[in-house]
Parts: sequence; structure tokens; C-alpha cells
Amino acid sequence: MVARTPDKSWGVTRTVAIAMSMVALLPQLHVAAQEVGADDDERVVETATIEFGDTFDWVLVVSGEWLKGELKGMRDDKLVFESDKFDTQDIDFSDVTEIHSPHVYTYVFEDQTSALGRGVITADKLIVQTDEGTKTFDRSELQAIVPGGEREKEWWSMKLGFGLTFNRGNNDQLTYNLAFNVHREDRATLLNLNYGSSFGRTDGDQNVNRHIGEALFQVFLSKRWFVAPAFGQLLNDRFQNIKFRATPGTGAGVHIIDVPNVKWDFLTGVGYQYLNYLDATQFTDGNPQNDAFIPFYTYADFNITGDIELTASWLTNLVVTTIGNTNHTGKADLSIELTFVLDLDISFLYLRTEQPAPSPDPAAPPVQKNDYQLVVSISLELG
Repeated sequence: MVARTPDKSWGVTRTVAIAMSMVALLPQLHVAAQEVGADDDERVVETATIEFGDTFDWVLVVSGEWLKGELKGMRDDKLVFESDKFDTQDIDFSDVTEIHSPHVYTYVFEDQTSALGRGVITADKLIVQTDEGTKTFDRSELQAIVPGGEREKEWWSMKLGFGLTFNRGNNDQLTYNLAFNVHREDRATLLNLNYGSSFGRTDGDQNVNRHIGEALFQVFLSKRWFVAPAFGQLLNDRFQNIKFRATPGTGAGVHIIDVPNVKWDFLTGVGYQYLNYLDATQFTDGNPQNDAFIPFYTYADFNITGDIELTASWLTNLVVTTIGNTNHTGKADLSIELTFVLDLDISFLYLRTEQPAPSPDPAAPPVQKNDYQLVVSISLELG
């Protein structure tokens, strides 16, 4: 491949001649572009000319097609690319022949070192134009591409969802749900914060009042192993008689399956559970309660198509000091991208406590071990 640019400053437009049989020339892209002369042109057997501006990222796939748009990142051998024409595409990194990006990205390697700058990826090389100069790496060592790096806000994204159910007739029922997610990811760490609340009334009487907060902080050690210095869940559920339950923990995990379009993680460790009941008059074991637990957490992510994603998780907090306080949380979320910023989400939530506390009202039905919830919502995604 031969590249010509007006100067060394990544000008407004550059012409790329794709040499179909001269792969050895690829590492010269943008590194010594100004020095390319007529002798190089004579070595090009078969070429195609593509002109593109500095405002776009370009991806060449194995079929020979170029995609123009914005590179959203790469991790777990999955490249996320957003195009005005084709929307968001999840592409196997092995199907990517080249990437030309005039934007600043953080390129993360298997030994957790990184390079920050504008880059070109070829069949076997990564060339990064950094502040210290141009650096070349083996493509096989590349573990992730993280957008940004110059400003802290480039690491962050968030998602806000709202769902509503309304019935009127034989009974009047109104239930609404609010979900909020904050995500931060840099070259070596990942922070995920979730909050969900549900409120409901039937014939004017409240029958749902629940708040759940979740946090997970990961540090990547390698392509397979990671540690979680802090994770946990906060729960308030009026109809489970739980005023406040906090389960902070720490541990480590492994990527069991880490292939394009499918990810499966497992995490375990140790934790502390604080449990305070709304009303403990019928409960003889004391209030609040303090326990130790062992978490077993698994998470799976399936990219069905570029616009449809399914995630599922299961968390068991095995409370070893008071076995009846053992609790479980199961979640499944199907997200369908409608536009660049709007998603249709279908979410299922399962909560179980092995020995729930009695209801504050002696005449009320006993508190059930299991709670189920299915929510359809519209979500706004930013960042």
C-alpha cells in the first residue's frame, strides 16, 4: 500500500492507493508518506484509489469493502464501528484487514502497556503517531482499543431508561420503572454502575416499591484474568421488609469464553452483608444483622446482530454466618437499537431470599421468597 499526503500533519484529504499484492509496503503508511516517490508507484501491481477526510475513521474488511464512520472501540476481539449508513456494526477483529484513524485512541497491549495517538492498523502491524514520535507494534499483541485518552470525559458513557404499565377497567393499576447506567472504561480498568427503581399501585394502594443499586470495578490483568477490588449491591424493598441491604465485596475473575460476539465471565471472592429490616417486631434474630458471604457471579454477553444484544447475569451471595440470609439476583436484558441514541429494552429481573423476614402486618400474606419482574422500556444512550 502507498499513501500520499500533502504534509506530515494529517491534512484534510489524503489518497490511499491499495496495493493488492504489495503487503510489505503497508507499514509505511503515514510514517514516511511524504517520502513516497514514483519508484514506489511502479511496484504497485493493482491499485484502487480512495479519498477520505480526517474527520472519519476507515475500516477495510476481508471482503475488500471500506466502512466510513466512527470507531467506538475494540475489546475481546470484537470491533464496534458506527456508520451513518449502516448504523452500529459489531465486527470480528479477525475480519478487519486495515484501520485508518485520524482520531486519538488508546491502544492497549497484552502486557497492559499502551500507546496513545492516531493510528493505522495493517494485516500484521499497528502504527501509532504519538507525542513522542511514531511507534510500530505487532498487531497480534493488541488487546483493546479504547476511545479517547486526552480528556477524562471521553472514558464515560451513560444510559437512561423509562418503562410504564397502565391498566384501567376491572382494576386500576399503574407501574413505572426507571433504570440508569453509568459506564467508564480506560485502557486497564472498567467501572459499571447501575440503578433501578420500580413503583406500582393497584386500585390506589401501593404494591411495588423497590430500589436496587449495583457497582462493579474491574482491573484487567491479562486477556483472560481480572481482579475486582470492589463490587456490591444495595437494596431497598418495602414489600420484602428490607429497609437497607448492602453487600460490598472484593474478588477476582476469569473470562471463561472470550470470542467475537460471545463473552462469559465468572467472579468470586469474599464480602460483608449489612441487613436492616423496616420492621423487626416479628423477627427474633436481631436487627440489623451483620454477616459474611461468598459471592458467585457470572455474566454473559451475546451480540446477536449489530443492533441486537442480549446480556444475562446471575449473582448468589452465599451468607455463611446466617445461611437463611443467602440471596440471589438473576437478570436478562435484550437491547434493540432503534437509532444512534434510542434503544428498546426488554428486561427480566429475578430476586430470591432463602428465608425472607416476616411482614410487618401479621394479617398480611407471608413474604414470598421469589420476586419476578418483566419491563419493556425506551432508553436514551449517551457517550
